[in-house]
Amino acid sequence: MSHASAFAPALFAAVIAAIVVWMATDWRLERSLADERSVVAGELATMSSRLQTNLNSNVKLLQGLAAGIAVDPAMGQNRFSKLAAQILQPESQLRSFAAAPDMVVQWVYPEKGNEKAIGLDYRKNEKQRAAAMLARNTHNIVLTGPVELVQGGTAFVVRCPVYIDDGNSQIFWGLLSGIIDIPRLYRDSGLSSTDLEIAISTTPEPNSAKQVFFGSLETFEKKPVVASVDMTYGRWSLAALPRHGWGQNSGIGTFEFYASLLALCVVAPIVWVGFLTKSRQKTIEKLRLHKSKLVRARQRLEHLSLHDALTGLPNRRFVDQMISQPPRPDLQDRLILIHIDLDRFKEINDTKGHAGGDMVLQTTASRLADLTGPNEVAARIGGDEFVFASWSSNPEPKATELARQIVDTLQQTIFIDGAGYVVGASVGVAWETERARDRDLGQLLLNADLALYEAKKAGRGRAAVFTEELRSAAIHSKELADEFNQALERDELIAFFQPQFNANTLDIAGVEALARWDHPRKGLLGPNAFLDAAERLGRSGDMDRLILQKALFELTRWDGLGMQIPRVSVNISARRLAQANLLAELSELPAAKGRLCFELLETISFDELQPALNEVIPAIKALGIEIEIDDFGTEHASIVGLLRFEPRRLKIDREIIKPIIASASQRRLVSSIIEIGRSQNIDIVAEGVETMEHAKILKDLGCHLLQGYALARPMTSEQLIEFCRMKDREAAKAGR
Repeated sequence: MSHASAFAPALFAAVIAAIVVWMATDWRLERSLADERSVVAGELATMSSRLQTNLNSNVKLLQGLAAGIAVDPAMGQNRFSKLAAQILQPESQLRSFAAAPDMVVQWVYPEKGNEKAIGLDYRKNEKQRAAAMLARNTHNIVLTGPVELVQGGTAFVVRCPVYIDDGNSQIFWGLLSGIIDIPRLYRDSGLSSTDLEIAISTTPEPNSAKQVFFGSLETFEKKPVVASVDMTYGRWSLAALPRHGWGQNSGIGTFEFYASLLALCVVAPIVWVGFLTKSRQKTIEKLRLHKSKLVRARQRLEHLSLHDALTGLPNRRFVDQMISQPPRPDLQDRLILIHIDLDRFKEINDTKGHAGGDMVLQTTASRLADLTGPNEVAARIGGDEFVFASWSSNPEPKATELARQIVDTLQQTIFIDGAGYVVGASVGVAWETERARDRDLGQLLLNADLALYEAKKAGRGRAAVFTEELRSAAIHSKELADEFNQALERDELIAFFQPQFNANTLDIAGVEALARWDHPRKGLLGPNAFLDAAERLGRSGDMDRLILQKALFELTRWDGLGMQIPRVSVNISARRLAQANLLAELSELPAAKGRLCFELLETISFDELQPALNEVIPAIKALGIEIEIDDFGTEHASIVGLLRFEPRRLKIDREIIKPIIASASQRRLVSSIIEIGRSQNIDIVAEGVETMEHAKILKDLGCHLLQGYALARPMTSEQLIEFCRMKDREAAKAGR
């Protein structure tokens, strides 16, 4: 019996070791399989991405041809062939097009080899009728295949419905079909050069061989890695696994040996961890008990004498009393004040009425009350403004943590009449300093209010801490605003000009007028130093008018000197667009048609200004002034919303242009924007061209115009005149 007791720990350890080895071996098998599946998944993801990219590229080409037909629906075979030849790219998998007005094929490209397709009536062809009618009835692009073609062979067929605008509505014209070469599509997507066993189906879980058009149905039954190719016009499922099956190189024998050794070393620590776990559970229980005591203490502090009638929180009077006679918990404690303002309360009040607004205020009050601890107060001081007060001998970390908690808590959804709303809040934080401990604390709330203004300026859902720099910034902002008003009156704003160049010839294609402030004390200031002040003062429209006048004056001067400056571009602000007398002023400008361009920032709220823009933009264009979208890609404006105004140019933001040298994905993004521009007959301007390598890449991508320090910096009119003369001399030397 004593021997059995002596060997009991050894037997226990042996059992543990056996379990560990068994579990480790099983885990190793699973891990090996997971690693193998991960490798297959990576390769499959690459192929599916290439496949999707190739299909989408082909569809874009087809859409471009469809857009051309929509412009000239009666073009005829010759015009169709010329247009198709321009669109069909050598690197695409498209091998031919077929246009079917009223569902009957009349035009094909190339004509040779596709003669049999002419006269094909999709409504009568049993094999192609279903897909053709689906494209017509759904108004969507439809991809089918493999399809047996009447001219011979099989291919994937992409059908695009074409509509023409008669001035009142969209009328169905017919179908445009693109024939995709199946072997080339598979080869270009990497399906023909892989060691994997691959199958492609039109359904996620095929149960019939007819549903699998690449590979075999058995591939889907071997626990493959599955990926999908999602397109707006269809979805394919790809399945892949190693050709020789799973788990051929797991190395499990060696692993079992080392796992057995490791299990022997693990037994003792496991027992020790068990004791630690038991001790941890006791500690957690003590912490829970302590938290319960803190909650009860907080509940006792919620019964205060002065409360807001709607929320039950202390009101502004309580806060004033607390500041005037601070109930300092300890002599070393300092008061922390957090000023809170709800971000979207007005929107809720306007849409859901006062009842909805009251619900938001009560929910906010409840959430703030839940955050209060001992010697802390949450109060409503009026409207949608709240104050959170706390004490600490080391206020900075505590105030920062409290601000974060308040922002996170008030960002949570509030439900009103069954609908969820996110209101959010911005907060300003201030606390007593050592130097101000014995002084009047009335300034503390003003400091928190200054910090709140800074948080609001930075965006919704933010927290800002008061600093002396903020006070100085507020004073500086006021001084800057006063000086800017005087600058407009004293004509201290001057126009600089940055040339734009033809990407192919590097000839000057125009200049952009830029505002600079010739400050009497600080020297030349860029727009970052005064644009905010102009907006706050409501003088941005006046600044735009002044720069426009200076730019047109210089344009007339350049013409008199015989300089070849085709046009000048001038920024226009949202405030300027909304001015009632804008069109009357523009109609009196001396600029010739096509020589003046207005640049609209993409950051202008197109949704909020939509009614005004629908009237103003066409009227501006009717005056011969071109429209250009500036900083394209920096915000989230809808491309459809931007293109609705038919701009003459899109200017790609410098932050998109800058990484194209090292990033292939950025080059593809820029290429896509250029293709969009070409399809809409819009010139693309690239700003931020910092090196000649940028210029070469952009030229190769088909960009129309270049602007940046690599070619020319912003300069005065006099410097521009000298710059143009120097270019003329260089051109003369080169024999141009």
